[in-house]
Amino acid sequence: MDRDLAKAIVENILFISSAPVSTDRLATLFDGELGREEIKEVLGELEDDYKSRALSLAEVAEGWRVQTRREYAGWITRFFKMERGQKLSRASLEVLAITAYRQPITRAEIDEIRGVDSGGVLRGLIEKNLVKTMGRRKAPGRPMMYGTTKRFLEYFGLAKLADLPTMEEFQKELAMLADEPDFQESLDFGRGEEPMEATVESEDSLDETFEHEVKRNEEDLELGGEDDFIGDDENQEDEIDAFRY
Repeated sequence: MDRDLAKAIVENILFISSAPVSTDRLATLFDGELGREEIKEVLGELEDDYKSRALSLAEVAEGWRVQTRREYAGWITRFFKMERGQKLSRASLEVLAITAYRQPITRAEIDEIRGVDSGGVLRGLIEKNLVKTMGRRKAPGRPMMYGTTKRFLEYFGLAKLADLPTMEEFQKELAMLADEPDFQESLDFGRGEEPMEATVESEDSLDETFEHEVKRNEEDLELGGEDDFIGDDENQEDEIDAFRY
């Protein structure tokens, strides 16, 4: 197949796809007309092409997508704030950060770290598909464990959990952002929301609320097994261990 035609096809597929597209999916699409190595070369060429454009091509969540550039984040945030007003509250960001770095983690452990009930916040994150159930811990009461999803990786532009920033990187980033005029506005973004943690819910109540999540992943979860960790992503477990405190 002509290389320019192949690049045009791949670019269009990445543009219209609602989720990152993996090399395997592209290989299936071309059905032998373009091999995996050729597809990787095409993606590499497109990545170089996009370096001079307003958009970028990035490898995210085990796939590729066309995405906006970081330098335009302020304008994009302003647009979505104007159009939808949907955003993550500070409480949501707290719970999401704790879950991302300490997963698999139980609701009780999240509450202990934050010092407040996190049931409502946790439910909201599950509804947004940023957090998922990861089975039950082999402990009294068999508490549900939670972790992040592929949508979480997409949302924050990460290829894998190992790409999560370290504390040192956070400090450098905050120092740089402090000099930007839109930084204070971004801090104010989301104020005025009713705190989601205002309602205290029991563990049993949350278990019932999240029951559909367990059923949805039932084929992947080995509930009642002998391991302390019962999850639906074996490859993710090694990455998770790297972020335990």
